Amino acid sequence: MTPAAAPKSISPMKAMNHILDHAKREAASILKDRTRTRRLLDTTLNTLLRRPGAIEMKGLTEKMQAASRMVRLSVKREYRELPWQSLVLITAGFVYFVTPVDAIPDFIPMLGFTDDAAILMAIFASISSDLERFIEWERSLPEGAAEIPEAPKPDAAPEA
Repeated sequence: MTPAAAPKSISPMKAMNHILDHAKREAASILKDRTRTRRLLDTTLNTLLRRPGAIEMKGLTEKMQAASRMVRLSVKREYRELPWQSLVLITAGFVYFVTPVDAIPDFIPMLGFTDDAAILMAIFASISSDLERFIEWERSLPEGAAEIPEAPKPDAAPEA
């Protein structure tokens, strides 16, 4: 999941768009393979667990966890209400989030996840009705009806 390098002579916003476009193409490819999708979701949740402060201060942790469940259940075909464009967009946001080389590299203290948070907030704003519909669907299920796996423990090997 290495992003295509953005040309060096363009603005930071254009660079971010270039990288996000690459993430969308990567997401569409990942979504064709359940194992790769599961691995991405596990990596996303592990990254979120390892660096909670950067994203939690933006109020995104719960949305990322719900979106992860929504993608997982959509790919398993247990939840069938998510449009393909929304599925790709959420997955692209997760690809961008777990990729250390992006518009602002993640290793830069205090700033590294700023672009990730901005991208994720924009994605969640655009798919808010899809996410709300999923959460309502999830709440309407009988206890234990949808098998939603726990978040993986950091550095746990993903299921094959």
